[in-house]
Amino acid sequence: MKMRYRGRAAIYLLGAILVFTMMMTACSNNNGSNNGSGNGSNNNKETNQPADNGNGSESAKDVTISYTIWDKIQQPAMEAIAKEFTAEHPNIHVKVEVIPWADYWTKMSAAAPAGTLPDVFWMHGGQFIKYATGGNFIEPITDLIDSGAVNLDDYASNLGSIYTLDGVSYGVPKDFDTIGLAYNKELFDAAGIPYPDDTWDYNKLAEVAKQLSQPDKGIYGFGAKMDTQVGYWNDMIANGGYVLNDDMTKSGYDDPASIEALKFRYQMILDGASPTHQQFTDTEATEMFKSGKLAMTFEGSWRNSDIDSSEIIHGKWDWAVLPKGKVTRGNIINGLGNVMSAQGKHKEESKLFLAFLGSKRAAEITAEMGAAIPAFKGTQDAWVASNPDLNLQIFIDQAANAVPYPSGSKAYPVWFAKEPEIMSQAWGGAISIEDGAKKVADMMNQAIEDAK
Repeated sequence: MKMRYRGRAAIYLLGAILVFTMMMTACSNNNGSNNGSGNGSNNNKETNQPADNGNGSESAKDVTISYTIWDKIQQPAMEAIAKEFTAEHPNIHVKVEVIPWADYWTKMSAAAPAGTLPDVFWMHGGQFIKYATGGNFIEPITDLIDSGAVNLDDYASNLGSIYTLDGVSYGVPKDFDTIGLAYNKELFDAAGIPYPDDTWDYNKLAEVAKQLSQPDKGIYGFGAKMDTQVGYWNDMIANGGYVLNDDMTKSGYDDPASIEALKFRYQMILDGASPTHQQFTDTEATEMFKSGKLAMTFEGSWRNSDIDSSEIIHGKWDWAVLPKGKVTRGNIINGLGNVMSAQGKHKEESKLFLAFLGSKRAAEITAEMGAAIPAFKGTQDAWVASNPDLNLQIFIDQAANAVPYPSGSKAYPVWFAKEPEIMSQAWGGAISIEDGAKKVADMMNQAIEDAK
């Protein structure tokens, strides 16, 4: 009996040892790592879940998203932002693609209904309504706002409102721009005329433009080009006129103050102080300025790097504030935004990138590389410091009192497309400036009525 008992005891003891050994082996496997790193560590030992790849999924599958812009000058900064984003999210790669402005909206207009828009792309205030109302084209950023990933209060000058329609936000503010007076210091020095400053009014502008003009040498004092944002919209506002009334229900082109401002600009062409409309058609005003053929011209802050890259004018030019008008110092402010496709294949990854584009860090990169004036509050000084040889501070200073770009109505895409068709007749001399302005006003008012 004792032998049988000892045999059973031995069996029981052997079984207990085997169970204990298996338990220890299991524990050893659970506390180890099979990630191939060879370091025996486990970054998720508390939850015992697969490592998060940075986009909320459990897979580390590589994804490439497209980011399309229209400015090649800003491409290096956008690629630097994309590189830093990928450093935080190693499995998400960003391909920055540039489509020149002249072709950008044509290609986007074709891609939108076809469902082939880029994953993330630049949006302009003048095009926003079309994409927000035309169909399922761009994705609302409601999730990003609700989660706190994007806070529209972080951006200057209420720029977030530009890409909001019927209470729904679609775009993350990227940058903003105002308008400055670019002038050729070499031409001023040769004529012995002091540089423009904040005491200048439009009469002084016209007076000096005439003094600096040398038509026989192909040099003109001012570029009185037919343009809206970087042209006569600023003149109209400065003179007490307006483009649209505050609730965007009526055109201001036929306002007497607006017509007077338009006539004043056109008179500089008649006086020989500016190239003609045909000359500007042949050679764009910015290119004339870059080649030393224009002493002064209105330009947007986004042209700073482009102008300064010219070997002809580099080191020989600077910026001043726009001249004072009869009522105020006019200026148009606009802001670009980043949006994402509503039909993209990688929407979660695109949302992550969109949030990063709206971050302070992305704004700092934009500013430090001199690409544009970043929209994120408190980061503009770095843009000013990016080129200390130029008076870039004037663009920041003018933002406080600038008038928003007048694109916030459903009628905008209609009337803005037709405006140059009419004004080119006036600037070309086929009809009077007053008749052109009144025709534009009638057309705008009809477009507004039709959009109701």
